[in-house]
Amino acid sequence: MKAEIKISEQYGFAHFWTLAITTKSKTYSFYLGQDVKFCKRVLRIEPQALVTMIGTNQLQEGTEGNKRLANVICALLELTPSRLRGIPPLTFCAE
Repeated sequence: MKAEIKISEQYGFAHFWTLAITTKSKTYSFYLGQDVKFCKRVLRIEPQALVTMIGTNQLQEGTEGNKRLANVICALLELTPSRLRGIPPLTFCAE
């Protein structure tokens, strides 16, 4: 299972995350919403605590920090390949 965070920006400062998880058979996409709201409302941790957990604040797509972020989110949400099949795409949305 490979995971990454797709990042889109609005208004130059708001970052919106989508978690993309690729398994052997399929790619799943979960819209998470605005980064800060997702951290606080869904993960129930401060964004800075998440940065500390992954060891970097470099979260741009394609970076090692982005992959670590995605993997930590998968771990915190207890996402496994078998569990992914039954989860709707907006389940973890913080909007």
